[in-house]
This record gives sequence, C-alpha cells and structure tokens, in this order.
Amino acid sequence: MRSLFSSMKNPPDTLQRVWNESFPIRSYDVDSEGLATLPALCRFMQEAALNHASHLGIGMSHLRPQGLVWVLARQRITVHEFPRLDESVTIRTEPTGKDRIFCYRDFAMLDGAGRVIGEAHTVWFVMGRRDKKPRRPDSYFTVRFDDGREGIPPSKLRKLPEPKISEFPAGIRVSYRDLDMNEHVNNVRYIEWIIDSFPLEFLRNHTLKELEINYLAEALYADEISLGHENRGPLTFLHSMTRPIDNTHICRARTTWTMRHVP
Repeated sequence: MRSLFSSMKNPPDTLQRVWNESFPIRSYDVDSEGLATLPALCRFMQEAALNHASHLGIGMSHLRPQGLVWVLARQRITVHEFPRLDESVTIRTEPTGKDRIFCYRDFAMLDGAGRVIGEAHTVWFVMGRRDKKPRRPDSYFTVRFDDGREGIPPSKLRKLPEPKISEFPAGIRVSYRDLDMNEHVNNVRYIEWIIDSFPLEFLRNHTLKELEINYLAEALYADEISLGHENRGPLTFLHSMTRPIDNTHICRARTTWTMRHVP
C-alpha cells in the first residue's frame, strides 16, 4: 500500500488521484474517554470520499441528475490508535480500481504528526435510483490520471459468513433520522446499531479495533430490523441484521475488540 501513504503535490488544474482532507475531533465525535468513535471516523471517510468523487466529476451532484446513486457494498476498517478530542485526523483516500460491477477505494487515517493510525478498504457500485440495477463502471467512471504511476491493487473483500444466532434479542425500528439522501438507512447507522447492541459494561471495558461489514439490502423508513450476534472467539463477533417481515438479510458484520486500558 505504498502509494496510498505517499504524498502528492498536484497543480490545482490537474485531477488528484490521492485526496487529503483534515477533520477536527469535536465533542460530539468522542466517547466517555474523549476518544473519537469508530462511527465518527467512518463519517469522516464518507465525507472525504464524497468530496473526492465530486472533484473527479463522479460525485452525487454529477450522478443524481442521471438518476444514479453511489452505494457502499463492503468495507473493512482497522484503527490502531484513536485520535482525541481537540486533535485532528487527516483522511487520505484514493480509488484503487474497478471491475465488471464494483469500484474500489482505500483510506488511510493520519494523526497531526502524519503517522498512520488506521486504514480502510471499501467496495462501491453505482445503481439506478428507480430500477435499483447496478451500472457498469465504464459507463460513468472515465477518469484518467496523468501522474505517471500505477495505482494500488484493489482489496477485494470477502463475503462474510452468516452467523449462527439462536435468537435475535435486539429489535430496531427505522426512523427518519436514520435515513440518508437516498432515503435508505445510512451505512454508519448500521455500525452504531451494532455497537449499541453490546452491554454498557462491555463498552466501558473494550475498544472496537476492527470492523468488517457487508451491506446486503436496503432498509427503509419504518422497517423493523432484528439484530443478533454470534461469539466467534476471544472478543470477535459475527453480526446479522434481518427484516423479519420478508426474511431479508440487510447486512452482516464482524467486529474485533481489545481490552480498554483505563488509567
């Protein structure tokens, strides 16, 4: 992943393959220990990806008039160190390739000193807002970079297995505040629901260090969602969300936690 973490200095009139954007850590981005939460970091990545896509001419403002929308299909996020309140984090991101259906994008998170404190791999596709059919990337992704270097080989994330859940103890009803611009549940809300499904005592004593998630279907306003998990080893869990009314699998996820070191 050498090129993802390398610096780029482009004249302002050229397309930037690598995008850097800094975000301050605000009080509403942190947990009780003053550390940025993983959902907050995911929002920063989402914002940086949106702004980079707009810079490349394939952002929402370009696709929506054509009746198209970006959809996040899979992502894996690893955080080595969480930034603190009043610090800042720089999100560095670039597209890493495309195939018959999917587009791939990688991220690095850097602290104020330029150290890499986390990374993420994501898989996206574009679909029609009305027909819900995916579009081939060659029909909309025609960007050509003139930086004279090769991109990063894409990370093709695997399909997560279905967890064995004897019962779904948590139930969620989708509300208006859960929706994004396309009026389906924002991808970060699923992550928040997964975190909220753990007891408070567990969250006080553990830190979520890695998350992998597959988004399988849309969840819409007023949907009833069932959420459960399976313990797959020391501090590793598989999660599943389903819509019981039609037995639709909405998403699957894997979380890995570490013990929180509280002074």
